[in-house]
Amino acid sequence: MFILLFAFLAVSAFAQQSRILPCDPEYGRILTLRTEVGGWLEPLPVLTLGSNQEVEVSFDEMSHEYHRYVYRLQHCDFRWQPTEDLFYSEYAESTQEDVPIEDYTESQNVTTHYTHYAFNFPNPDMRPLVSGNYRLTILCDEGSEPVPVAEVCIRMLEPLVGITADLTTNTEVDVNARHQQITMTVDCSKLNVRDLREEVHTIVLQNDRLDNAVVDAAPSYINGDKAIWDHQRDLVFPAANEYRKFEILSPRYPGLHTESIHYFEPFLHATIMTDEQRRNYLAVEDLNGVNVIRNTDNQDDLSETEYMLTHFTLECDEPFYDADVFLNGKWTTGGVSPEWKLTYDKEQKAYVGTYMLKMGYYNYQYLVVPRENQLKRTIFGEPCGFTEPFEGDYYQTSNDYRILVYHHQPGARYDRLVGAVALKH
Repeated sequence: MFILLFAFLAVSAFAQQSRILPCDPEYGRILTLRTEVGGWLEPLPVLTLGSNQEVEVSFDEMSHEYHRYVYRLQHCDFRWQPTEDLFYSEYAESTQEDVPIEDYTESQNVTTHYTHYAFNFPNPDMRPLVSGNYRLTILCDEGSEPVPVAEVCIRMLEPLVGITADLTTNTEVDVNARHQQITMTVDCSKLNVRDLREEVHTIVLQNDRLDNAVVDAAPSYINGDKAIWDHQRDLVFPAANEYRKFEILSPRYPGLHTESIHYFEPFLHATIMTDEQRRNYLAVEDLNGVNVIRNTDNQDDLSETEYMLTHFTLECDEPFYDADVFLNGKWTTGGVSPEWKLTYDKEQKAYVGTYMLKMGYYNYQYLVVPRENQLKRTIFGEPCGFTEPFEGDYYQTSNDYRILVYHHQPGARYDRLVGAVALKH
């Protein structure tokens, strides 16, 4: 059994991404909650305020029974706490508080029935008026009170700061070994900032993972209206490995890294090839955690793609007694959360998990989460997961990074999102 080395990492207790909420099945069983920008999965969508950018929000309800779903909007601070000091009319223009989702399509030519719901935001019925974080809550409106079934987190950008950033593998921890480090400068000259350290908040993310997000790392120094992070150890990230991947495009034959497909009433079952601990860097192309819903048999990927009970197996001679193992990718809404935890099977000497997934192309990885980290979870936070035990950490790995900058001026009533930039190693 290999030894776990759990290094200290600054963990976000604030950031949040879209998630399906537990609720009574009578309000529908929701799967495959997605946020897409330009047809591409964006689990943490950032839209420019006042632009024509939109995010498409979609999900499947696992039946052909119609449910009346609506959505409502709430402005939040950078910690994703509701902004109490703003009236609704100050941050949103809306024809009604609860906007119905009117675009829905019943599945066809599939074994497991579902209804696909979708809407775009912003839209003529609802649009944000100020920058910052917005939570869209999707509710089933069929009883005396609407019942929340999902949440979607969207960030509206007011580009007022300049961000320059770079990524290096010559880090404060090692040189061309297991880590990658962000250096960055935030130019706040267009803001009326009195105390940059107090008013400006930063979030740095790797592959849009919330569990290892770095929040409010202290700048190395301030130079006038600029904050500089240089040789800042808090911005050192374990580099991980390229994502694993599988693809299933038809229920008639196994696809990439798929062992078999069988039908056991009432579901199709797909068995992913057994995964092993990675002991070296694998130079393969991936999409850094993204999945793409698609099929080769039918016309419409959204309403004619099969669902399958998908079985994962990860070899491990002995279980961890002080940690849990989770499946992770940009498509695992909620991040490191109970629904994606694997269980240990003593007979197989492996961690196993079964999940109802819609066919397509998937990137994924395995994270090990110490149980002491899970105790630190808040409703808006994630326990930190580690890639080293099963994936390894290698400086060559291609990763996406995202930097978000918020500003709260003294006396202001809300947090503005004033900068966002993405970079790739």
